[in-house]
Amino acid sequence: MKKILKGLCILLFIFILSACTKDYKPITYTKFMETFKSEPEYLINNKTPLVDEKFERFIIAAGKNNQFTFYELKTEEAARNYVELNYKGQKGYSYKDKKDYIVVKNSKGGYFYLIQIDNVIVIGNTEIKANKKEVNRIFKELGF
Repeated sequence: MKKILKGLCILLFIFILSACTKDYKPITYTKFMETFKSEPEYLINNKTPLVDEKFERFIIAAGKNNQFTFYELKTEEAARNYVELNYKGQKGYSYKDKKDYIVVKNSKGGYFYLIQIDNVIVIGNTEIKANKKEVNRIFKELGF
């Protein structure tokens, strides 16, 4: 009886731990556009024609002090390679490669936050450190 109770406790503990992990889903182009169309201070620019064939979409939403960038690449591998090449090992950047996503942060001077999930990369940055809350608010609206 003690073994069964102990086994149930272990299973319950594992279930609780698995429920605590965040299951991120990639931000869709539609969600990104809807979010920034509802934010009147942001100007949305489609820069897709300016990038090479690895990219499906490249959109910039620029506000007075903040900028958000949406990259949709053709493959997850291309997205991971892009992030690794540009941010891994770079001075000042906190680079965390999780199993299903990558997070990069930098708070030297301003504030920079990047998340890569599947073939999508979203970057939020500001040169004014005090705007960190605004950047985080937008990421929360996007689902993070």
